[in-house]
Amino acid sequence: MFQRLSTALIGIPILVGAIIFGAPWLTGLVLIVGVVAIWEFYRMLTPSVGHLPFILGAAWVWALLLGAQAVSGRDNFLVISGVIIVAGLFASLLWFISYFRPEESAGKKGYVVGFAYLILGPIYVGFLLSHALMLRDLSLPESSEAPLIGIGVAWLLFALLTTFAADTGAYLVGRAIGKHPMAPSISPNKTWEGSFGGWVSAGVAALALGQLLELNIDVWQQIVIGAVAGVVAQWGDLLVSKLKRITGVKDTSSIIPGHGGMLDRLDSLLCTLPAVYYLIVTVFVPSSPNTGL
Repeated sequence: MFQRLSTALIGIPILVGAIIFGAPWLTGLVLIVGVVAIWEFYRMLTPSVGHLPFILGAAWVWALLLGAQAVSGRDNFLVISGVIIVAGLFASLLWFISYFRPEESAGKKGYVVGFAYLILGPIYVGFLLSHALMLRDLSLPESSEAPLIGIGVAWLLFALLTTFAADTGAYLVGRAIGKHPMAPSISPNKTWEGSFGGWVSAGVAALALGQLLELNIDVWQQIVIGAVAGVVAQWGDLLVSKLKRITGVKDTSSIIPGHGGMLDRLDSLLCTLPAVYYLIVTVFVPSSPNTGL
């Protein structure tokens, strides 16, 4: 517990400071997080299947993150991300054909599993994480501006804190009254009661943050965003739990004292960041000049 608290006391101010100051501080932090996350993702591949090129995966992740930092607007972001993903697929395919050889014990299945990890890892980490930079640089109509910290900072904090509320609510409610396992084969400690608690916590947090951060959106919109975040956060958590179950590891690494690996901390956020971003720029504020519409 002491390690967890000590890490949080150091990490949270760094994270909040990077969000407030933006580029290059947030960009640098996200690049570090992305490299660590893809390293953890690749090392989860069963050793008997083979080894994947960390340098290639890291370059792909960095290209996606830097591409997001370089552009503005949803449409420009999706175009540059699409180009980078196609280029990454081409480079990965060349490496896979030339160098990848699974162990004999893995059989033909090893090729399928190895290729899936090779291409899905950078897309999962790089593309989804890049939405943090898109949220930070979000620009909405003048009437929607948060007067103190800026609308981009406000929405990124909203996404992060709503996700944390969902995770914390699910944990506390599950520990207190959880009796019905939700996915026993994936994560035995997760319960339906905890899941509902996390969902409600995300909705309550969204309502509070919408007022605290002066986002100037309707209450029903806050509820929708919170409800969606509360669901997709748990999807992200279960996805990484499933990967860890398949590979037989408890944590993706031990790089964060008391908290496990980077992917252990990112699992929910990698789903909520794009969910919040697209709800804002596509559903609720389609007239924004920086959505690419």
